Amino acid sequence: MPRASLAGLALPCFVFIALTGCSSGEEKIPVEVTTAPSSAMVRLGNLQRFSASADGVPSSAVTWSVNGLAGGNSTVGTIDAAGNYTAPNVLPSPNTIEVRAASTANPSVDGTSTVTLLDPLPAVSAVNPTAIGLGAFAIAVSGSGFVAGAQVMFGGAPLATTFVSPTELNATGAASSTQIGSVRVAVQNPEPGGATSTTFATAQVLSGQSETAATAARFLEQSTFGPTPLLMNQVRQVGFARFLTDQFAAPMSTYPDPDPAVTDLRLTQQVFFTNALTGPDQLRQRVAFALSEMWVVSGNNIPPQGMAPYMRLLVQDAFGNYRTLMQDVTLSPAMGTYLNMVNNDKPNPFLRTHANENYARELMQLFTLGLEELSADGTPKLDAGGRPIPTYTQDTVQALARALTGWTYPTQPGAIPAKHNPPYWLGSMVAVDSNHDMAAKTLLGGTTLPATLTALQDLNAALDNLFSRPSLPPFVSKQLIQHLVTSNPSPAYVQRVATTFSTGKFVGSYGVFGSGQRGDMEAVLAAILLDPEARRGDDPANVNPADGHLREPILFIANLLRAFGATTEGAAPVDSATNMNQPPLCPASVFNFFPPNYHVPGTALLGPEFNLQTSATALIRINFVNSFVYGSIGNGTAVDFAPYAASANDPNQLLDSLNTLLLHGAMSLSARERILAAVNAVPVGPSQALERAKAAIYLVASSSQYQIDY
Repeated sequence: MPRASLAGLALPCFVFIALTGCSSGEEKIPVEVTTAPSSAMVRLGNLQRFSASADGVPSSAVTWSVNGLAGGNSTVGTIDAAGNYTAPNVLPSPNTIEVRAASTANPSVDGTSTVTLLDPLPAVSAVNPTAIGLGAFAIAVSGSGFVAGAQVMFGGAPLATTFVSPTELNATGAASSTQIGSVRVAVQNPEPGGATSTTFATAQVLSGQSETAATAARFLEQSTFGPTPLLMNQVRQVGFARFLTDQFAAPMSTYPDPDPAVTDLRLTQQVFFTNALTGPDQLRQRVAFALSEMWVVSGNNIPPQGMAPYMRLLVQDAFGNYRTLMQDVTLSPAMGTYLNMVNNDKPNPFLRTHANENYARELMQLFTLGLEELSADGTPKLDAGGRPIPTYTQDTVQALARALTGWTYPTQPGAIPAKHNPPYWLGSMVAVDSNHDMAAKTLLGGTTLPATLTALQDLNAALDNLFSRPSLPPFVSKQLIQHLVTSNPSPAYVQRVATTFSTGKFVGSYGVFGSGQRGDMEAVLAAILLDPEARRGDDPANVNPADGHLREPILFIANLLRAFGATTEGAAPVDSATNMNQPPLCPASVFNFFPPNYHVPGTALLGPEFNLQTSATALIRINFVNSFVYGSIGNGTAVDFAPYAASANDPNQLLDSLNTLLLHGAMSLSARERILAAVNAVPVGPSQALERAKAAIYLVASSSQYQIDY
């Protein structure tokens, strides 16, 4: 009986628990789920928190989705397990989406919220240039939250605006005399959620003229990929120094990385031309182009995935310090591949191998010092017998090659570092000290690198050794002068620029530039472009016949397209340059398309670009001008000569404008008389004005006076 009583007491309790679910761990199945807020307006990229309740009680036992996608995606936005929704960066269509919270216990029970996505609030951080003149101008606006359709507001009035990226807009407009002084620059995004930035920058509208149209055009020939009427107006009114200051601060046009599957360099070549033709950072792009012809790698050997980062590196370093450029290029995977420094191991006496000397030799010969010791003015130093003094010996090459051993490709994301990493183009090469020659080395000037130094320590010391050599400033300065201003700079011109290179500061009548650190490129470029020898041709009475240089094909093409506002996606200019023996980014050897010491045949004058000039390429140039004016240079490139047809009823006025734009006012009297006669000979008819304009443009652009930029 007691046993039966015990059994009777225990069993009912067990059954009760099993049937009624009185256990504290059992979940109640909801019959209703609601979300809060029920609707929301969220700007792109912003966060919105949502909460869920089940049967009126806050609940975390839900799964979140966006437009039926668990967790959402980058198109409609994402949401995490806690209900934190992040709007996408690009507005979807439609711009209304649904956030859903479903019960985990009963997924058919859910609650939804409606989200209306809005364009972000724009913010302006900077404007370039900061000073503009009266009349037509172009500005670049930097900031954040910009979208396609955004407009730059100049003093409250909208400008014609081009969307570049979420952080950059380009705009054009015209400043009036009523705006002289400080003008507020803001950005207005379109609907939905259209708003004007609460942050803004200011630009100074200046009055008066600092330069003539002709001197402005000539300065732009040296500092950009060619003058345009708009930039000429800018330089005329703000002056050379202010233009340089703004160019040093201009937002950078860059090179995107090609898709890994791309095998053709063509898209990167097109980017080169679109940057050259339309980039607001004209001086940076022009200098990067010059550097690419000094620190040569070639798309003939390097894939697009390597060439794009290499050009990006040159663009980034164009206004930095030359010592930084030396290091960045040396550790570039593109240069490492092109001149065999990558996976260049220490000597192995058992295998009878030695360090590869290719990069070490070209680093001294082509990139920093040259073959002969130089005086400060760039002329060779001579020994007691009157012979040039060699810069280095074979022993120096071998020692430098050993100092540069032990570097391999960057390690790919997620990969395990190896002694010899496989090719990878993003980032700098990495050191593998076990592959580095740690013995002592004797470099130029008797500088000894002690034993046991790491690969990075040896590399830094070796580059410092080269950077400190007296020959480097005149060697680099002369080549930059040749690329920008004249093939035959006087020794005095070279010495002035080389002195600026050494001191890192330029002080002249136009202003002060530079940090005071040896190798400051801003100071060097200011010294080159503002030097009296560079500027003497601004006055036709002071023109020296030995000044200037032949427009190399890329500059010839870019100058002409920019002058007349041609639009292009870059393909036709690439083809045209290739036809003229200068395929962009593809020199045939490390000696560039042309060596800096090439002489014009039959003369004592240097003329590097003439190395590309043959009877065939001379004819190709003229045919290019003919196609540009009378036909087409290719699909995707267009030009409108109507503005010049408007002035063709007065042929003298037409020639005046072309003389200024294309020849910076230097057209000879005999050339003008012959072109004027040809223009006047165009038959009367409904298209006479346009045909007159085309005839004048063709004759000027195909003339020998336009071929030489002096």
